[in-house]
Formats: sequence, structure tokens, C-alpha cells
Amino acid sequence: MMMENERNQDENMIQRVIDPQTGSDITVEYVEQRLKELETVANEIIKHATEEYRKEPSKKTEIYKKAYWQIHEKLGQGCIGPATAAAGPLMEKKMMKLAELLDVGEQDRI
Repeated sequence: MMMENERNQDENMIQRVIDPQTGSDITVEYVEQRLKELETVANEIIKHATEEYRKEPSKKTEIYKKAYWQIHEKLGQGCIGPATAAAGPLMEKKMMKLAELLDVGEQDRI
């Protein structure tokens, strides 16, 4: 009896996305779509950073920090609502790609 009660409490704490027209749980579809959108946003930030870097390679540290924090802001806490943690690996991957493209050494990374 206690196990069933605990499971029900856990289920009630899960945030879900419900389609208002059908009443269906569309959490998975919503999270997948948001991750695609967030990846596009991160790719745009990286694209602009690499363009800036090509123009002014001497400012790579400033360009890196600016783009890093933009990615953090856009893909960080609250970016997906019920599944913010799902964006963590994507954010880390994009931050690594940014550092590699701007040739930012390990010691200079945030």
C-alpha cells in the first residue's frame, strides 16, 4: 500500500504538457521540438561567434565568453519548462563546439 501511494505522489509531481484541444499528454513531442529549436538557436550563436572570430582573431576570449553566456542563457534553466534537464547535454555539447571552433584552450574555458 505504501509503495503505491509513493508512486502516485511521484506521478503527481511530474510536469506534463497537455494538448488543450485533445487533452492528450504531448510532453515527449514538446520536449523533442524544443530541443530542436534550442539546437538551432545555439548553432546561430556559434555561427555569429565564428564570424566575429574570423574578423578579429585577437578578440577570441571576449567573443568566446560572450557566446558562451548567450548559449547558457538560451539553453539553461527554464528553457524547456517541464524538462529543462534534457537541455543540459545539448548545452554542454554546444559550449564545447564553440570553444573548439574559436580555438580556446582548456585553461581559458569557462
